[in-house]
Amino acid sequence: MNKTDFIKELERQTKLSAEQCAAVNDVLENNFIFRKKNNPKIVAELSERLDIDEAEADGIFELSMSIIKSESKHALRHPLGSKR
Repeated sequence: MNKTDFIKELERQTKLSAEQCAAVNDVLENNFIFRKKNNPKIVAELSERLDIDEAEADGIFELSMSIIKSESKHALRHPLGSKR
């Protein structure tokens, strides 16, 4: 999944604007997201950048991870790039 597709999917699944989704993408790109100890740091950054509470930031982080993992699984099952 490329950056644009991720932002569109996150925007579709949340009430965030495209600019806010781009900010989420920036935070995720600037951190190693698959390292458990980085999760609190990422949530704190999302909370600060989006001016939301940490509970909402945690929900956005979890949804983002779900989107990324879903696309990763799809890519592994369909290595030649077939679309859904």
